[in-house]
Amino acid sequence: MSKNRHIRIISIIIKIAVISLLAAILIGNLYLIWAQLADKDRLPKIFGFAQIVVISGSMQPYIEPGDLIVIREQDDYGEGEVVTYRRGRILITHRIIGITESGVITKGDANNAADEPIELSDIEGKVVLRIPGVGNMILFLKKPAGILAVSCFILLLYGLWRAVQTMKHGKGRG
Repeated sequence: MSKNRHIRIISIIIKIAVISLLAAILIGNLYLIWAQLADKDRLPKIFGFAQIVVISGSMQPYIEPGDLIVIREQDDYGEGEVVTYRRGRILITHRIIGITESGVITKGDANNAADEPIELSDIEGKVVLRIPGVGNMILFLKKPAGILAVSCFILLLYGLWRAVQTMKHGKGRG
């Protein structure tokens, strides 16, 4: 096989992989939007997982404002676990400090007092992953400046790709 044929095959494989990844992201986001519109009282999840951007410092130093956390639904929860629960329309991520007959007692690591007891059914999931600082980027991308920055970046990449294509085809003719 010639070198050009290898390059074409690799190029096709990369294009298929990128298109597949983008399609999966699009389908996942459409599902999350639909799930959020369908049931505003529950956090939309994919396979029991959900992502949340932390905006308060109640769990410092374990979780910082601007971190992205991933939670997972569990069948049961225990003392010491960090969970996200719903209080009305607000999501709160705190550590379980006790489980009693009156409910689950939680407290933010940086807080002085425990929260009011909650029902086990109010818990959306246990924190299974923390990605420092990524939440700030997500919040930025939701703003007009972030959308503009991403759009400009995509246009720049497309322009570079077109320039490379033009140079490749120009070299072949000369």
